[in-house]
Amino acid sequence: MSNNRSRPARRALAAGLATAFLTLGPALSPFTPARAADSGDLERFLDSVVGTRGAGYAIVVDTSQSMANNGSYDKVRSVLPAFLKSLHPEDLVCLIPFSESARACDMVSRDEALAELDEALPATPDGPASNFGRAFEQALDGLQRAGTDVGGVLLLSDAQMHAPDDVKYRDFTASGWPALRKQASGLPADRTLTGYGIALAPGAEVEQVLAKVFPSYRMLDASGSRTREAMTAAQDDTRLLQAAQAVTGDKGKGVAVSWPDRPGNGPVPAGSDLRLRLTATTEALPVRVTGLRIEGLPEGVEPTGGLPRSVDLGPGESRDIDVTLSSTTAQRKGWRSGPRTETWQLSVDGRVSTPVARASERFVDRRARLATAPAGESLAVRGTARVTVDPVRWAAALGVLLLVLVLAGVVLLRRYRPVRGTLSAEGVDTREPVRIPLQGRGEVTVDLSPLLEGDGSVRVRSVPGPLREQPPIRLRCRTADRPEREIVCSPGQTVLLCGIEFHYATLPAQRR
Repeated sequence: MSNNRSRPARRALAAGLATAFLTLGPALSPFTPARAADSGDLERFLDSVVGTRGAGYAIVVDTSQSMANNGSYDKVRSVLPAFLKSLHPEDLVCLIPFSESARACDMVSRDEALAELDEALPATPDGPASNFGRAFEQALDGLQRAGTDVGGVLLLSDAQMHAPDDVKYRDFTASGWPALRKQASGLPADRTLTGYGIALAPGAEVEQVLAKVFPSYRMLDASGSRTREAMTAAQDDTRLLQAAQAVTGDKGKGVAVSWPDRPGNGPVPAGSDLRLRLTATTEALPVRVTGLRIEGLPEGVEPTGGLPRSVDLGPGESRDIDVTLSSTTAQRKGWRSGPRTETWQLSVDGRVSTPVARASERFVDRRARLATAPAGESLAVRGTARVTVDPVRWAAALGVLLLVLVLAGVVLLRRYRPVRGTLSAEGVDTREPVRIPLQGRGEVTVDLSPLLEGDGSVRVRSVPGPLREQPPIRLRCRTADRPEREIVCSPGQTVLLCGIEFHYATLPAQRR
């Protein structure tokens, strides 16, 4: 209830911030133009992304005597209640009034800080010094103990640094300043700390002392005339830093898929009701799944009633979707007809995005780089397929077989080319030659004993090559007293082999 009561005041402050930043001049924060552009969109973006993540604030208030001039201290006392009320319930805050020394930073809730405001701050500023170093010591110790991912130190002062009795911080050359800066710089990578300067009088040394301690700092008001707006700016800047960290931290996350009712082992029968669970794995960004569909369903089987067009999930939120299949029998075409049992592996696909993608780029200059599709478990479903003969498949198979046979025939014909002609063999001392018909024969073996004094034979075979040409032949002669010899003889050619003349003659119709 307290959060709802503070929301109108918070929105009024944000609206005032939009106007104030137009007159504050150039600021160091890269988020300023987006804040000034539309405070309503900014507030919705921060509420959506930062949510209940609390930040830490250390409010450092100068209580030296000079703060009584020009009503500076009264101004601080008047704006602090509104600032504390605008904080979120999860935020932690401490008040550190300081002069020659500083109050300890005990981080409490906004309500506790409001309750102790009058006790924490003196009624009038009467301190003899402005020892910024001691105040920063307390602020850094308190914020580090708080453990929040983003912290801010708000320094409100109107004076120059004045600590003559403190050897550690009496001037900028003193020994305490390097240790303070090291402490402010030594936070873990997932935590950020920013110093915010709000000068209550022109010429105050606020920016110089912030730069001495904080690697990251913002000077929000140097005139002393916009204290309220500057404190609101510090809060919004802190929340924007939280939002930037949140967007970066959710990189690669998205939506996980599970089937909570799946059995421990074995597939689910196709007639069963299926329950699909989508869970956002993000810690800060809301997610949206569009184009949700189930992959792996066979022809003829679809979810009854379809699936939701889009599903919105908050960070870490889960949603169950009940799925009923329109049929438990799939349609298939195969080599033969008849029913058969199948197992279908079902998975979930779709497009994952975040509704605040454009706002993220606009306000914190960060792209939300989520996983683009759901990821997770698949589900095995056992069903029945009605198979009918596929003529296209059979025609394709026969065509492939015919092509293979033709190619094999061409290869064989090229290797064993048919010969159309005759081969005559004539010995030196013989008058009658031996005629060897070669018509259409790939290989012939002839006894040459009548032409030789001893045993012998010749084996005739065509030479592989193109089918359009009359092939040469290869003669391999074997005799009793000599090793096998061979020679290639072209059409119309006469060759001598094993003491015998061989003449290769083609048919008359094929003479060239």
